[in-house]
Amino acid sequence: MIDDETLMAFVDGELDEMGRARVERAAAGDPALQARIDRQRKLRATLAAFYGPAAEEEVPEHLRAMLESNVVAFPAAKPRTSRPLWQSVLALAATLVLGLAVGRTLLAPAAGPVGVENGRMLAQGQLAAALDTQLASAQAPDAATRIGTSFAAADGRLCRTFESAAMAGLACRGDQGWQLMMTTAGSAGPRSDYRQAGSANPLVAQAAQDLMAGEPLDAAAERRARDSGWRRR
Repeated sequence: MIDDETLMAFVDGELDEMGRARVERAAAGDPALQARIDRQRKLRATLAAFYGPAAEEEVPEHLRAMLESNVVAFPAAKPRTSRPLWQSVLALAATLVLGLAVGRTLLAPAAGPVGVENGRMLAQGQLAAALDTQLASAQAPDAATRIGTSFAAADGRLCRTFESAAMAGLACRGDQGWQLMMTTAGSAGPRSDYRQAGSANPLVAQAAQDLMAGEPLDAAAERRARDSGWRRR
């Protein structure tokens, strides 16, 4: 059986020749697996097309200075293959969204919604608090961050979609906190115009669908997951 991690590595071109051949053989005899591969490729292409132009734009000087003042030093990493385009543009987009959110709210970079630890983008501040405590079934209509769908991924992690005026995305709970799996621009309109849980950002909804194992959590399951600290299933 091809797990999600191997499938994503195959789509990203990160498997060696033997690994690629194994996935290709499996897909040739498994229409469901081929459909999963096609969905992942379509999602990557959509994200690259959506964010690709941002990679060509120069970051405004005031945002560059603000972001560079909060540089995180990373330990030396093991050699690996080149980073896929979709991961690069997502990282860039998340950085730009973070800068805009911080600039709009006049907060210090360290207090923004996204931080970096061990090479991973993690939710922090108000966003992390919303992901930790807020129930989609019982949230204020004017909540600064609205939670959409909560679900379990194939690896057992619990994940949640979210949206604010500055940023929308998908985060999964790990040992370090809420890791951002993808982000996109949020709804720029008034809070009363935020999308409801059932009409999520289409890019976020697609990413959630690809990662989800089984059905989304209902209200009771969501509450139990929150009360248990979002532990792996």
